[in-house]
Amino acid sequence: MDERVSRAKPRGKPASGEIADLELGAMTWGAERALQVMVEYQVEALRFATRRTCCDLEFIRHLRHCTGMQDVVQLQQSWFKQCAGDYGEEIGRLFGTAFQLSTSDFAPLQRLLPARGGKRGGGNGR
Repeated sequence: MDERVSRAKPRGKPASGEIADLELGAMTWGAERALQVMVEYQVEALRFATRRTCCDLEFIRHLRHCTGMQDVVQLQQSWFKQCAGDYGEEIGRLFGTAFQLSTSDFAPLQRLLPARGGKRGGGNGR
């Protein structure tokens, strides 16, 4: 758990049950969000692996029909350019996903995280 969350105290004097509910809610939300992130990356990785495998199979199919070394070299160059482009696009997608997740709303934790100026609540912890 984040150090700020573990030592944060809620405003006022809530009952002990309310504190436990608040902490449990924050921990549950954090674990749920971590699992969502993991699933998003795994899905994207599987999509990419599927696309690349299909392209590789297509390359092998075309390779069987080459009649000379000139055809093989041209086919390999074309395949390599497409492969390099696909990997470049995938890196961009992964960074885009990471950026989107890093700027997502942390609203469920806002009551626990200190805002700028040392006050708790009301801020977004940035």
